[in-house]
Amino acid sequence: MRTVELFDLYLNNQLSTENKKSFEERLLNDSTFEQAFKQHKILIEVLNANEKQNELKSKLKTIHQAAFGNDAKIISLTNKPSFIKHYGKTITVAACTALLVMLISFSWINQQKATNGELTELRRDVEVLKQTNGVIVEEIVKTNTKLNYAPANYEGSAFALNNNGYVITSYHMIKDADSVLIENGQLSRVLANVVYTDSKLDLAVLRISDIVKVKDWQVPFVISNKKVDIGEKVFTLGYPRKDMVYGEGSLSSLSGYTNDTTMYQISIPINPGNSGGPLLDEQANIIGVIRGKNKIAEGTGFAVKASQIIYSINEYAKNNNVEDLQIAVNKKSSIKNLKRTEQIKKANPYVFNVLVYANSK
Repeated sequence: MRTVELFDLYLNNQLSTENKKSFEERLLNDSTFEQAFKQHKILIEVLNANEKQNELKSKLKTIHQAAFGNDAKIISLTNKPSFIKHYGKTITVAACTALLVMLISFSWINQQKATNGELTELRRDVEVLKQTNGVIVEEIVKTNTKLNYAPANYEGSAFALNNNGYVITSYHMIKDADSVLIENGQLSRVLANVVYTDSKLDLAVLRISDIVKVKDWQVPFVISNKKVDIGEKVFTLGYPRKDMVYGEGSLSSLSGYTNDTTMYQISIPINPGNSGGPLLDEQANIIGVIRGKNKIAEGTGFAVKASQIIYSINEYAKNNNVEDLQIAVNKKSSIKNLKRTEQIKKANPYVFNVLVYANSK
């Protein structure tokens, strides 16, 4: 059992008497474990403060960009006096202390690409200073009304599968995860649990833990196993950066890397962070999930075919009696007849930035 799951069971009073006693004894005797638990508890409390999250996130983004620059670039510790001076009129001594801790914690960030031969998997890797025991995957410092989020180990894309809170992303995105969170401009950062994985297809299904956040979902697009042809116009939506990015091109082959028939080849410039995002046709049907790109040939990417995804997920749902996960193959996109700009506006709330936090090794 992962440590964060143990924390959640304890907080929800779901541990047996014996396990609860052992847990509390460890809190008393293991200071690292105790600190990890306290930080996880803060994370849960903050995520449950629904009415505050959007405002706090906006304020945090402003502070984070001012302190770290776009995409959390390296900050010299010699910069902290000017930062504190700039914000000194609006933050308390406690807030200054917390921000100083953040500057020290995040002063080293390194990005790298995960490659598989010439197929480059497109998650955005961010190597951060390790926590003392690798348990806490996101540190939140709570000072008055300001929240400071630690950078994820790596980030990518995902999209809603249906109105029940299920989300699809790439397996290579979450395979080493201790915790996974998702967010976008309409959805504040929220925990997502891994429900199902298919490593052969590089597929993962997540479910948002706070079901209240999805009670009004009306997912406009559908996953379609329709026949497609070479030369069809296609487009992508994803998070190679903090804001969603649109890309367009065409379907260039009915097979993928090394003639893999479970994938399409597409002529669209895609970048680290696109992994797990949707590939859509002109009617905004999802016909694939972005897997990676050709390491050598720029502008060439690969996507797992929707027909493969439908079969894999439906087999799992049927064999495990998960009825609300089943993908209906005869549904139609509600935005198929809209202009592209309107399709994107409707789809935007259901395409997500995935933030993955992994244990220290």
